Amino acid sequence: MRRIHFALALAIGLGFALGSIAAAPDPEVETPEVLPDGEGREEAFYACTACHSSALIRAQGMSRDAWDRLIDFMQERHNMVPLDAADRKLVVDYLAGAFPPRRQGGFRNPFLQQ
Repeated sequence: MRRIHFALALAIGLGFALGSIAAAPDPEVETPEVLPDGEGREEAFYACTACHSSALIRAQGMSRDAWDRLIDFMQERHNMVPLDAADRKLVVDYLAGAFPPRRQGGFRNPFLQQ
């Protein structure tokens, strides 16, 4: 009988513990505000973070042409959902303005020639 009570108490305690963990806010949840303000921020955020975190975007610094080629690469190699022409222009313009090329000698994306 003691084992049943112990198992029941353990199950109830575990249920409460898991319930409180599930209800806690997720510190990893990102919003568009993690990116610099600008026209196209939300479109870029949602197009990009469907597959990866915004940290990958924020670590980059590329020309408009390189951003555009990167989208081609992601569509071809990673099955990124194609953007319609207007959204693609808005996203690429935003990324090029918010994350322009960095000084020489910095990180170079190994997948793209810049």
